[in-house]
Amino acid sequence: MKKSILDGIKCAVFDMDGTILDSMTMWHTIADKYLMSIGKTPREDLWDNVKRLNMVETAEYFISDYGVEKTVEEIGIEVEKLIMKFYAESLQLKEGAEDFLRELNERKIPCVLATATERSCVLACMKRLDCEKYFSHIITCLDLNTSKSQPLIFEESARRCGAKPEESLVFEDALHAIRTAKKAGFKVCAVYDASNEELTEPPLTDWERILKLCDVNCKNLTELL
Repeated sequence: MKKSILDGIKCAVFDMDGTILDSMTMWHTIADKYLMSIGKTPREDLWDNVKRLNMVETAEYFISDYGVEKTVEEIGIEVEKLIMKFYAESLQLKEGAEDFLRELNERKIPCVLATATERSCVLACMKRLDCEKYFSHIITCLDLNTSKSQPLIFEESARRCGAKPEESLVFEDALHAIRTAKKAGFKVCAVYDASNEELTEPPLTDWERILKLCDVNCKNLTELL
């Protein structure tokens, strides 16, 4: 264990998707899978067109650009069922995640799962993988009516552990969430995910920008053991 990164840490805050759970590929392909499930052929530009849309906007896009003859509500329900199936049945932890969580538990450092994913998906997945036990608290953005562009979910995670932001270490893979945590005074360990190679803000990749922000980084959590 690289003890220096945990010196003085009273709360470890973990993102789920792309940080401890190997799920970003699913998120990048869920629109394709949904369209194929209803007999539509996805175009190559599908991901680029939907990656910044919420569920309602994505459903509206399916209706307008793919001629899906369903309501926004019907599409939302069907996509959510498809997403739940992945969480409940197939998604797996990223390399080193469980060993690292176990190590933190043994060191008596409280761990919080702080995620933008809907709670029922989170619980279905964590229970299947027998990882719910590692977390003192599980908090979703929906619980707090917030997003990771706002610091509330990180602040609430620290508060529940009786820790200050500077006594907390956030494990994240997303550029916007890392920015938010750093601005709020949290230490950040960036965990690499293949999705970090995207050029959200050209000319640098997300990972190149993340490296300029984070306190420590790793390709996978095994590196921290």
